[in-house]
Amino acid sequence: MIKFLDADVHVRWPSNEILMSRLPRSWQDRFLNGAGHTQSGLRLNAKHYHPVEFAQTDCVGSPGAQDPAKLREDWMTPHGIDAAILSVYDACTISTFGDVDYPIELARAVNDWMAEEWLQADDRFFGTIVVATQNPTTAAEEIRRVASKHPRMVQVMLPNGTRQPYGHGFYHPIYQAAVEFGLVIAVHGGTEGLGTSCPPSPNGNPGNWLEWKAAASTVFLAHLTSLVTEGVFTRFPELRVVALETGVAFLAPYRWRFDKNYKGLRSECPWLKELPTEAVRRYFRFGTQGAEPANPPSEFWRLMHSIEAEDLLVYSSNSPRWDAEVPDNSFVLKNCPPQFVDGIRAENALRTYPRLKD
Repeated sequence: MIKFLDADVHVRWPSNEILMSRLPRSWQDRFLNGAGHTQSGLRLNAKHYHPVEFAQTDCVGSPGAQDPAKLREDWMTPHGIDAAILSVYDACTISTFGDVDYPIELARAVNDWMAEEWLQADDRFFGTIVVATQNPTTAAEEIRRVASKHPRMVQVMLPNGTRQPYGHGFYHPIYQAAVEFGLVIAVHGGTEGLGTSCPPSPNGNPGNWLEWKAAASTVFLAHLTSLVTEGVFTRFPELRVVALETGVAFLAPYRWRFDKNYKGLRSECPWLKELPTEAVRRYFRFGTQGAEPANPPSEFWRLMHSIEAEDLLVYSSNSPRWDAEVPDNSFVLKNCPPQFVDGIRAENALRTYPRLKD
């Protein structure tokens, strides 16, 4: 039984040759030459100031755990974690590449590597499917290919930084495939302003990394608003979205504003049959890493309680990166009212990820 789940653990291949060997020969030279790829990760140069090497380096000098045994010994066992959802931190950056064919092949290589090297190593590991959103039809085919072969793939990861909001019909083939296989859509922060994605702030490109970090939550809010108002959940009522590294305290005042505006403009969204507040509660969940540490902590929980959002939180560490939050130092877990602890540690995730139940 899973009593403690980490919903955001990052892993990494120990050498570029390991991933390159899974690419078709025609793309191997491009991979080694660093087109859309650096030794630090699958990252494009930003159009604004972004300290790539710092962002890509965690507390142990690597963008992700590279050995299943060490992940168990160094992270899961010491902290009593029963299961972990694994992903490659920067893999969803491939959706910001300007071309189509290479990202498709790179996604296939990453997915095969994840399944073969990690999911087969331990049944406490659960995987993340990465896709190239440049071609949603092909992305849907990749989701079906991987999910049908590997039942412990539990989610599809999409980047927070994009060319258009996720409520757009362009993305519907991805959602259709996810729903067919009981997969969650995870939107992960970190690609804002990279490659073909839009700037990381509503006013354009920031002048420093602090500005970028602080403004990133507004990008996710645009996706949340788009998904609700464009009727994605009316079309796909079984779809669930988990936001990782986006923050969460902003949700209360934003939801108040969302409901207020909907009441005056509901004729523009005739497919909505409930307040946006209810849609957010039904379809969205939020990782705890990066949650805003209020002072006093009770203010954070007052906001969460005001919108009945305590059960929208799932523990996520972002391990082993530089800003990982160990359970004992997690603002949310340390200050959580006792009645919500079990939900955040595992129960909320078990209710959200259909494949975890199996």
